[in-house]
Amino acid sequence: MSGTLIHHSAWRTLVLSTVVALGVLVAQGQASADKPSDRKLVLSGMAMGVPTYLLGLSLHEGSHALMAKYLGADLVDFSLVPGYHPGNGAFYLGYTTVRGLKNNTQRAWFLMAPKITNSILLGGFAILHGTDSLPSNHYGQTAVLVLATGFWVDFSRDILAFSKFNDTVKIYKMLGMDTELKRIPGRLVHLSLSALMGYSIYRGYQELFEDEAGSGQANFLLPMYQSSF
Repeated sequence: MSGTLIHHSAWRTLVLSTVVALGVLVAQGQASADKPSDRKLVLSGMAMGVPTYLLGLSLHEGSHALMAKYLGADLVDFSLVPGYHPGNGAFYLGYTTVRGLKNNTQRAWFLMAPKITNSILLGGFAILHGTDSLPSNHYGQTAVLVLATGFWVDFSRDILAFSKFNDTVKIYKMLGMDTELKRIPGRLVHLSLSALMGYSIYRGYQELFEDEAGSGQANFLLPMYQSSF
């Protein structure tokens, strides 16, 4: 069992709301030739927070489920609704329960599946940013940056996770890192990867909020806190 500490009919609504929100932001950007104010960009980023969280949660738990199917395991339960797991009593934002994983190698792949998804998506963002291929309008850039921030938060949030029910902690235990002292190297590697993946997002916000004189850097941090899942 893995979780992110709705069901299928609700999932369609969440995806639709995300698509609509993205469309509105892009349409607003196409309708405005001038750079919007920082306030409008921040409010747009905040408006994207909820649908981005829901999409990110779906991708997180969906990654677990797809990996389990690939490994030949059976999907027992899948939930995107916050609540207590009926098996261990822990509270999760969403969870995926499977049966039939044969060994620790398969269990590790199952547990790390969302990190793989996050890495692929963040790598794609880094390529878009590095090749100057982000949307040309500022609202479109905001939408993509908020999405990327959500993926980065999901990748990074386990750096300081200590619960025995946490996926990353479970992987540490499988690797013989059964004390916090032994986990320090793993956490440092995780922190380094997080910093590397977050740099292009940091630069993206800097560039979004810079004005023609190169100022405005004090305002770009706020939207980074609007998307966590």
